Amino acid sequence: MSQTEDSANGFFDIQGKGFVPLEAARGPWGQDTIGGQGLTALVARELERGCPFEAAGCRLTIDFVKMTTFDSISARAKLVRSSTRVALVHLELVQSNQVAVRASGLFIRPRDDDRAAGRAWTPAAEFSRPDAVDSDGDTTPPMLSSADHPHDWSADFADHRNNARKRMWTRTMVPAVRGEKATPFIRVATLAEATSFITNWDGDSVPFINVDVTMNLFRMPGSDGLGLESNGQHAADGIAIGSANLYDEYGTLGVSSVTAVANTQQQVHF
Repeated sequence: MSQTEDSANGFFDIQGKGFVPLEAARGPWGQDTIGGQGLTALVARELERGCPFEAAGCRLTIDFVKMTTFDSISARAKLVRSSTRVALVHLELVQSNQVAVRASGLFIRPRDDDRAAGRAWTPAAEFSRPDAVDSDGDTTPPMLSSADHPHDWSADFADHRNNARKRMWTRTMVPAVRGEKATPFIRVATLAEATSFITNWDGDSVPFINVDVTMNLFRMPGSDGLGLESNGQHAADGIAIGSANLYDEYGTLGVSSVTAVANTQQQVHF
């Protein structure tokens, strides 16, 4: 087991056919709710378990249908499509007989006999991770960077109370279920849910709450270290969208995006 994983911790415990939230799952928008990262980790776990092959790429889409409570939650998954290249899995997280989260995972199998070269225009995508962190290092808690990138990496949120472009780097990820090691897919999905934070944090508060998260990967992570870099926020009439690039220690993995609605009566401050 990787030393960068605290498997004694977790977002949930398994209880019968359901999952009981642990303290790590408690959400920032209400003490009696399950947070988005915990829900995303659980969704990724259940979708990946429903895929009949080891995927190389994926599109993950999660809709947060209703606010959760801090009670047990169950998952029901269905394999909708399975072919030589693609598997589509639909999932619902159910709490108190009501659907709280709907999600789908479109998994793509690698194909060694068809490796078309990508020659279309590609934007420059360089991500400078913290200098103090190497492939054998550990960073707890996540490191942030903003105005003086790449020289201002720190774990102190107070150092990044500005409206400059935000970045995050972490090697530690809470597993979906206590006692399990998070797979690379679960790890990167959990990080992708932080797109709302990284794009909507104005240096003081997060005045928007995301109602979804989408992640598109063209490859799976090859390292424990994972990074997230904001591509910016666009907002009008109480609606915001934001996107980010996802990285590991070898380069770009894919992109993530969120849709969020104004929540000025219950802002989260950092």
